[in-house]
Amino acid sequence: MWVITGKLLGQDITRATPVSVLIVEDRFHTAEKFRLALSRSEGLEVCGMAFDLDSGLHLLHFHRPRVVLVDLGLPDGSGLDLIAAAHCADWTCDTMVISVFGDEKSVLSALRAGAKGYILKNEEPDEIGRSVHALLQGGSPISPKVARYLLKSLERPDLYEPLFSADSTLSRREVEVIEMIARGQRRKDIAHTLGISVGTVGTHIHNIYTKLGVNSNISAIRQASRSGII
Repeated sequence: MWVITGKLLGQDITRATPVSVLIVEDRFHTAEKFRLALSRSEGLEVCGMAFDLDSGLHLLHFHRPRVVLVDLGLPDGSGLDLIAAAHCADWTCDTMVISVFGDEKSVLSALRAGAKGYILKNEEPDEIGRSVHALLQGGSPISPKVARYLLKSLERPDLYEPLFSADSTLSRREVEVIEMIARGQRRKDIAHTLGISVGTVGTHIHNIYTKLGVNSNISAIRQASRSGII
């Protein structure tokens, strides 16, 4: 994890107190491109960069940023979990997705988790800063292609119904894992408690997601609770 330290107090766009932005993106060169783009935008300051979900969650609570830019496909989990954590934070924190995934399901999942904007990575670099400012002014910046997917979703409301079925039962170990996730334990803590590798924990989580028809920890906990699993 590489961290850029920054000011923590800025919540308004002023020269004295720039707005803090956290970048969570698994590719260093892409994250650096975002950082440089934001550095050219007046009133914004990158307070940190994280390259996986675990580090992103840590920096979220350490820096308490005003804005989080997050990719959905992270190596150790889904960016949806970070979006949900920011949405439930005890300070004002808005999230905007910057992703290569612009399909209907990804977009709706992110918006339902609490994202306030969704732009694609092929946008011009300067568009990132403009989008963050639009977010701060109460807008919801969305790439034109993403907006088209949202319009399509209105024609297919059944596409996003939960995929869980009564036949998709979890194994005893998978139940243990989802219970620990619900208690807020991280993957390395779960691995230590159960005496298994972090990779094996990841495999169990992948199987849980598949069986419950979800794509984030928050959704898995919610579905497992509704179904009486936990």
